[in-house]
Amino acid sequence: MPYGILGQVAPELAVTDWIDGEGQPRVPWQLADRPDTVRVIYCFQAWCPGCHSSGFPTLQALTREYTDRGVQFAVIQTVFEGHDANGEAQRRVMQRRYGLVLPFGQDDAYPRPATMTAYRTGGTPWWIVIDRQGRVIYNDFHWRLALACRTLDAALEGKSKPPQMREDTLVHDEAGQRFVLKFHDGGEGELVYRRDGQVLELVHTEVPADRRGQGLGARLLERALEAIEAQGLKVRPVCGYTRHYLQRYQRWAPLLA
Repeated sequence: MPYGILGQVAPELAVTDWIDGEGQPRVPWQLADRPDTVRVIYCFQAWCPGCHSSGFPTLQALTREYTDRGVQFAVIQTVFEGHDANGEAQRRVMQRRYGLVLPFGQDDAYPRPATMTAYRTGGTPWWIVIDRQGRVIYNDFHWRLALACRTLDAALEGKSKPPQMREDTLVHDEAGQRFVLKFHDGGEGELVYRRDGQVLELVHTEVPADRRGQGLGARLLERALEAIEAQGLKVRPVCGYTRHYLQRYQRWAPLLA
């Protein structure tokens, strides 16, 4: 999977702007304040169609079923685009629209919300589920209700077993103007670029031919773009794959030259 930190220990939330279920300011919602519980974090943007067609209805159903069974819920607006349309006032609008008496956080830091970086989220609607041991047992897009119930039931019964996270290894070959990602499950891929000042022109991606269609290109770009962002550089997609990827995943829009 290109996104998520499934199986890892959940990092503490860095969000400081929160309102309570009545729309009033409250202290930050922290994982450390809720040890030995199952915690669900729903990430949304007010203008996100999928958040309304799928995400919020699922959240409504889950809170009705699991709040009294000890599951802790929090909602964060992770704004990575449309900052004006997804302002902090929209949290209260969403609370009222869906009848959710839950804490809502606002995370719209530049170039990307801290929650998105820490949990490697791909956008919205996004679900994060943390078991009683503090491990991430679900970290992905749309969470269908049947799967959500199975996930929470297993977590409450202590039966959830997230896979061990095995990291790919990224190497930046500056002399060769390329990033090489050594996949933990075998083989490697490369992203070739041309440097133009502070801009890297992404000219070619390559993954093992016998493993195409398995999401390796997305894994490669995810890690390479993280490294490029950390260096304060910009990108200009040249090859078709990088253009398509950056058009699809708007979370990387601030990197575009």
